[in-house]
Amino acid sequence: KFQEGTPVATMPKEGRAGKNQIRDHKIKQLGALHPNSRKAAQKQGELLHDDKKAMHILTKDLKWKPQLQKFQWFQKAVWMDQKKMYTVEELTALAAEYVTRNDELIADAIHAATIGGGKGKLAPTSSAWQKLKVREAEESDFAAGELVIPDMIYPKVVRAVNDWRTGNVDQMHTIRTGKYGKEGQIPVLYETTKK
Repeated sequence: KFQEGTPVATMPKEGRAGKNQIRDHKIKQLGALHPNSRKAAQKQGELLHDDKKAMHILTKDLKWKPQLQKFQWFQKAVWMDQKKMYTVEELTALAAEYVTRNDELIADAIHAATIGGGKGKLAPTSSAWQKLKVREAEESDFAAGELVIPDMIYPKVVRAVNDWRTGNVDQMHTIRTGKYGKEGQIPVLYETTKK
């Protein structure tokens, strides 16, 4: 039995304490141990593992961000159209609309760059230039019939896109995708952007 007033080192429960409190508790335990002991090496390994796990969770979404944005765009299209399924022609037209989604913003940025005697070139650090590069890559994929989008010619896939919790990477991987596109279906943005 413990005497009253004796401090007892207990691990805080995860339900009550936050993850930072648990990490702080592990660091305190590590400080109390001899630096060359096996227990200190074990606690150090646990801390490194927790840090790697936290870093993986933070960077996982960054890796899939372009794919997440694509699925979010198609989810909004499904919500607006309220269709049970799409034909191949409708899905190809929807893919063309997806590729040209930022054309107005890019055109406005190019026009703004020509005002005052400018050459109409966008700065490589600008968001419009980045969107232009993404559009060019998507346009070449679409022209080759290789643009990967949700394969919504099946009702099950349309339901999955509709029910997808927006931003959930793990659930996104369960949605079937297909390659779509057609040569000459997307209008050319501007001749100045092709230089």
